[in-house]
Amino acid sequence: MGVTAPFRLSVLLVGFGIAELGWGIATLATGRVLAARIVVAAALIPVLTWGATAALGSGLGVTSAETGLPPYPMAVASVFNIFLTVTVAIVLRRAPKALPTTGGAAASGAAGSGAARPGAATPGAATPGAATPGGWRFLVGLVVGGLLLSGLTTPALAATEVGSHAVPHGSHGVPELIVPDPGGHGSH
Repeated sequence: MGVTAPFRLSVLLVGFGIAELGWGIATLATGRVLAARIVVAAALIPVLTWGATAALGSGLGVTSAETGLPPYPMAVASVFNIFLTVTVAIVLRRAPKALPTTGGAAASGAAGSGAARPGAATPGAATPGAATPGGWRFLVGLVVGGLLLSGLTTPALAATEVGSHAVPHGSHGVPELIVPDPGGHGSH
């Protein structure tokens, strides 16, 4: 979507897309949510930018008709960003809080050096002994999530300018299959 938008808006949207992709890869690689508090706010910036551009017609100096941002794909992208924000906010809320330091050397372990205590949890990290979903529950959630993601993403991508130029499935320049008459009942 950012490719067909005016240059300034395109740079903004593509930049956020690259940042979100990098954050997602880093989060999956480390196994915990990175920079969770920043992500809660930053994931809403593209949503607010598109909303302002569409509603006010003057976001970044272009009218809403000139943005080249189709409403359905941008709405789906906004739903994904809002889902990300809500999910990370829930992870932050459920994360165990670090125990307050009483100020003594024995209580802090490192005499206030700021070193992490063994057992201090980080936001988004799994808690030892926490209940994990069963295998079937996880599998059903994974399949349903994949179906929802593909069910929203595929039509949204098809509704973009680039998607309108995509070749329909099954007609990739291959000539129609001609089945010869086997000489059976059709030859009488």
